[in-house]
Amino acid sequence: MLDSSNDLLETVKQAAYEAGALLREGYSLKGRIAFEQKGASDFVSYYDTAAENIIIDCINSAFPDIAFLGEESGLTPTDSDYTVIIDPLDGTSNFLHGVPHFSVSIAITKGDELIIGVVYQPLLDEMLWASLGTGVFLNDTPLTTPEPRPLNEMLISTCLPYHAKGDCTTALDQLAALMPQVAGIRSPGSAALEIAYTSLGRFDAFWSQGAKLDFWDIAAGIVIAREAGYTVTDLTGEPNPSQWNSLLAAHPEKHGQLLACLASCG
Repeated sequence: MLDSSNDLLETVKQAAYEAGALLREGYSLKGRIAFEQKGASDFVSYYDTAAENIIIDCINSAFPDIAFLGEESGLTPTDSDYTVIIDPLDGTSNFLHGVPHFSVSIAITKGDELIIGVVYQPLLDEMLWASLGTGVFLNDTPLTTPEPRPLNEMLISTCLPYHAKGDCTTALDQLAALMPQVAGIRSPGSAALEIAYTSLGRFDAFWSQGAKLDFWDIAAGIVIAREAGYTVTDLTGEPNPSQWNSLLAAHPEKHGQLLACLASCG
């Protein structure tokens, strides 16, 4: 089915651009977007669904046999080895409240292996993308691994469990363990974007355990962070995402130090 993984990558990037254009349009309606509540702290709007449909249509038109796993549409299985993992609007709560921090996140797996990741911030027109073994790019610019900072200079991102969606006790214990040691901790609300931002050094690390993150929340960010030279595992050190219920992305020189600190709270 796939003559070139590069063709697939370019199609995924185009799909992210097209979905992002819709989200830019929707964002101009700040605070006036109808939405439904799927669950605790879990919202869906027309723009989530429409953006996912744009992505599926764009990729499916070029690769009609490919499988999809979308946050809104669920699993569309085929006999293909390739699956598109879609979070069409990562940061829906921010989007609905007019907070300019959200993203389109698309990843590709071949079998059980993550091979492509694209995270697009449409308001900044910034696309972070990577494919297995080729490094990471910001738009057309290749990136190098950011220099590691000492722990007391680190700005770290996380997701927190709101409205009883996750393990608040563990999250608070981990915050208490890290807060005295680092320069800052942020929870901006788009895990895909924040994991990808490690490749730019905007965050020195990302972790989550208390919050419940689905595969579509993290898949593209994992590819990008790893291709940027970061170590990405769960808090037991397990490297296979299919086995995870936690996550830590950090510079390889600092991953063990952070892992020891966080794992002691789990």
